[in-house]
Amino acid sequence: MSIRRFAEDLTKALSQRPLPKSFLNEQDFEQAFIVPLAAEIVARYSTVLLYTHPFGNMTCCSPKCTAISPVNSGRVLGCPKCWAASKAWASVAAFGTHHTFDLVAKDDSHTLAVELKMVIVKGGRMPNGEIQRFLGQCSLAATKHTIVIGVFGYRGILNNKWRRDTDAVTKTLEGQNVHLVFRGIE
Repeated sequence: MSIRRFAEDLTKALSQRPLPKSFLNEQDFEQAFIVPLAAEIVARYSTVLLYTHPFGNMTCCSPKCTAISPVNSGRVLGCPKCWAASKAWASVAAFGTHHTFDLVAKDDSHTLAVELKMVIVKGGRMPNGEIQRFLGQCSLAATKHTIVIGVFGYRGILNNKWRRDTDAVTKTLEGQNVHLVFRGIE
């Protein structure tokens, strides 16, 4: 399955690729690191289509938005029409809420969602609300998508005291096809 191989390659690159040091906020993290990396990797998979936020882009696919190969020169990453159309199959409406994810991808029969978050560590701890929201978004994505990659960037030093159950949480989520990548950003 193409989406699984794409997810494996993307997760590995997200875990290992050196991070630029210039991230000011979550949007920079997404635009300067996550999206270009995903675009680079998806180019190896002719049957995987990647969808991202337009971030103000007004350029649409040419001659029209269709499920054309990512290597086709007419496909525009960040096409606002493609992003809007992806909501029908990629977003989750639950408990009176509507959830979209930072990147989504699909092949002929499977889908992937990428959720990302960036925070500042204070006193050796992550902000509880942000971690809870991030893990909640990943769990919501797992109800609809074959694979979910959660990418969490943080500035600061974590106190090991607050990592005691990290492996158990990671293992449980992997059983739900949620793969977590936590990266310290200097």
